[in-house]
Amino acid sequence: MSVKKFKFVSPGVFLAEVDNSQLPAVAEPMGPIIIGRTRFGPGMTPVKVDSFSEFVQVFGDPVPGGGANDIWREGNTVGPTYAAYAAQAYLKANVGPVTMFRLLGETNPDALQTGGAETAGWTTLQKIQTSASIDNGGAYGMFLFNNSGSTATGTLGAVFYLQEGAIALSGTMLHGGGTATEEAAGALFSSNGTHGEFTLSVYDKSDALKYKSSFNFNDSSDKYIRNVFNTNPQLSNTNFVNTANLSQGEDCYWLGESYESNLKREISTFSAGTTYGMILALEASGSDKYKQDYKFGSENQQARTGWFFGQDRGVPGTYNPSNMPKLFKIHARDGGRWVQDNLKVSITAIKASTNTADPYGSFNIEIRQLSDTDNVVRVVERFSNVNLNPNSENYVGTKVGDKYTEYSYADQITREFGTFDNRSKYIRMEMNEDLAEGLMDPVLLPFGVMGPPRFKSITLPSASVSPPTDSFINARANGTAEIPYLPTAGTYGTDFIICSTGFTASVSFPRTVLRLSASDGGIGNQKDAYFGYQSTRDETTARFDRGACDYLWAMPEGLATFDTLTGVGNTTYNEYQWEFSMDDIIITGTSDTDVFYESGSRQLERSYTAQSGAGGYKGLLKKGYDRFSSPFFGGHDGLNIIEAEPFRNKFMNGQTAVNNYAFNSVRRAIDTIADPEYVECNLVTMPGITVNSLTQRLLDVAEDRADTLAIIDLPEEFVPFTDSTEPLSGRVKTDVTLAIDNLEARGINSSYGCAYYPWVQVKDTIRGNILWVPPSVVVLGTFASSQAKSEVWFAPAGFNRGGLTEGSAGIPVLGVSTRVVSKDRDKLYEANINPIASFPSEGIVVFGQKTLQVTQSALDRINVRRLLIFIKKQVSRIAATILFDQNVKTTWNRFLGEVNPLLGSVQSRLGLTEFKVLLDETTTTPDLVDQNIMYAKIFLKPARAIEFIAIDFVITRTGASFED
Repeated sequence: MSVKKFKFVSPGVFLAEVDNSQLPAVAEPMGPIIIGRTRFGPGMTPVKVDSFSEFVQVFGDPVPGGGANDIWREGNTVGPTYAAYAAQAYLKANVGPVTMFRLLGETNPDALQTGGAETAGWTTLQKIQTSASIDNGGAYGMFLFNNSGSTATGTLGAVFYLQEGAIALSGTMLHGGGTATEEAAGALFSSNGTHGEFTLSVYDKSDALKYKSSFNFNDSSDKYIRNVFNTNPQLSNTNFVNTANLSQGEDCYWLGESYESNLKREISTFSAGTTYGMILALEASGSDKYKQDYKFGSENQQARTGWFFGQDRGVPGTYNPSNMPKLFKIHARDGGRWVQDNLKVSITAIKASTNTADPYGSFNIEIRQLSDTDNVVRVVERFSNVNLNPNSENYVGTKVGDKYTEYSYADQITREFGTFDNRSKYIRMEMNEDLAEGLMDPVLLPFGVMGPPRFKSITLPSASVSPPTDSFINARANGTAEIPYLPTAGTYGTDFIICSTGFTASVSFPRTVLRLSASDGGIGNQKDAYFGYQSTRDETTARFDRGACDYLWAMPEGLATFDTLTGVGNTTYNEYQWEFSMDDIIITGTSDTDVFYESGSRQLERSYTAQSGAGGYKGLLKKGYDRFSSPFFGGHDGLNIIEAEPFRNKFMNGQTAVNNYAFNSVRRAIDTIADPEYVECNLVTMPGITVNSLTQRLLDVAEDRADTLAIIDLPEEFVPFTDSTEPLSGRVKTDVTLAIDNLEARGINSSYGCAYYPWVQVKDTIRGNILWVPPSVVVLGTFASSQAKSEVWFAPAGFNRGGLTEGSAGIPVLGVSTRVVSKDRDKLYEANINPIASFPSEGIVVFGQKTLQVTQSALDRINVRRLLIFIKKQVSRIAATILFDQNVKTTWNRFLGEVNPLLGSVQSRLGLTEFKVLLDETTTTPDLVDQNIMYAKIFLKPARAIEFIAIDFVITRTGASFED
């Protein structure tokens, strides 16, 4: 403390403490960037997590693969997520964070976008076309109708996606002279059993019958539609599925959505002879829009809610939810379907302001599990006491966050938009800009929400050769050249739908459930009821609907997604499933015992808020009815649904960013992390991706950054089952010369990369599954455990730090795909490929630590390269603290005063044998000072690892002296 700091007025002794023992701020630790697939989470942007528990929260647990139940509903559980295992392996050592870059599908803006491999997403192999041929596949709806004379009501019951061929109902056709032996699509058939039982046939493009079965919509029945038909789209992929093992035509089709709960609401009679069924093509009449077209042209889509809107403050009789002021929308941070398949959002504890000085009210946002019920609420994330005041610290945008990123291909940089950092692991806000600017009525509260989209309801007339205008169905009747399937010879007329004369039907598409009464589901306290969206099987039960996710799928390419503030967008083919408002809640009974929702009741002046003297919206909230729910919808990961591994190497080999969306997505991920000022790391890997041009790009980025080591996998080691129909014996590559020759042919000479051989077998610690993973997975774990046991500059190899059997990988390692014998280890090491060896006693061991540098120097070893990366990063941080200071000796001494202790510490911890830092007038000359440059030289002698031990055992005569 300077003497000038004392205040001397009268004589005395003045004491002060000067604390020079404070430790300098420790730089935040760094870890690897891992590029690859995860179960869910933010996509195509780097996200840092500090522990495996946090990783599971944000990205989900690793998927071991092999799961093949209802893939349509449950998502891809067949292909292993190698990147997630790599993250688990590294985080187990607790030496620093992992930055995860989750891959999603993205189309390059320069791609021609013809609907082929260059476009992200999926469609069936062929689209329905105006042709008499039946080899075109497409999407077909199974529609059901009730029998009520000449006029019927119907709805969509299920959707079949065909890669080729056709499907048809068989039985009694209603066309005047029907028999029980006819078969067709685009024709009306009578049900032949209870619960909507019908018989359906699957044909391939050669008109050969592949599969025929009866089915119904009772999920407790053996004939339940999802028990009878294939629900795994991946079985239609002949790139890794052996069709010889398929017996039910799975390579031709799969069953997508099925709407059991909606059928129970919409079909009044549901038994043999009283229910009709029909197969209709799901396509826009006279347009190029198809139900099976999920190639969105650019990229994946995040799930979102509809717009939340405010309470009505006008005349009740003129109320229209669509005209209410839109407040905000909630987006999933996850790119894909996971959020809509697993979560929902509730607005709770809505409170109007009671303070005239502050007109803003408050509310809570709860992110809940989709499968919970209002009886047993399971909240995964909550934001309490938020408001719509943009100047408040409790503003919902501030509390939740609203930032998102977009990548510029032209500039190869990621731009961030929004104002507030995201504090939620799952969601972000989109605020009405007028609200964010404080230009909306401050008394507004979230009081309703727009529901998901669906196809518009229509009326089907029989006396027509064409479908209704703007409908999303087509029959393509006999007599034209457009029928999807009608194998039976005969004349059925040219009606749009083949059926009895005079049949007319109104058709609605499925909608999600809304709570109708506060007492539905047997809830104990009616005020605990969440109005709005319910994920239950129907309005009266608390039982979860396992098909809830089917109602929330994204609309196909080219159709409105209801994102506009001014309305529902293009309404040609779409409409809202519902528009929910708390203003439509009715309260009756002497003790308010009957509380229920009725759409349109405020306009009819029957709702509680429409009643004179009830207190309007404030009165309803005071009654305790202050909560409602909404689903997420419209998410799409941009990946091909028929691929177990959408980024499989055979799909990307030989491709470019403009003709292959998967290649483009990986390339974009690598380019995104190229800037060291955007994301820090000291390692980078993309487990399982072996395409030479992509791994080379990763090496180039590591070399350009000069602060990270790339761990790459090689192609000639192992072919995963997701990329081949061969058995395991044919997919394991046992000839090390293939890997060596390929690597040598590439001419790589870089100390910023390394490679290992072969693949290893590991055990999933969560489910107990056994699976094969690329070597980069366990090597990354070994790097972390080696650093935890010693230092970053110790060789991550050998029995002490590279013993995989002993746990150095962070996950249990059980075996290797190929046992590398001594002579093969020699060959690999000479080629700069690090062997993973298996020994009878010691187990499986990482037995090498070479970089991919061909030129012999200290940097051809991993421990030295990692030492230099560490030192350069630390010195760079020290240098940054003196940037823009005076270029004088005092500043130089500050730099020396921090760098010398740093290097001395590294030396004492066995990283260096000697060092010298030179910074004086000989390095920073007057000429450099005039150019505003400070120039220092740091001389290092890295400590080398022992890789070869030579010992002579000398056998002597009995009488010889050892001293001799």
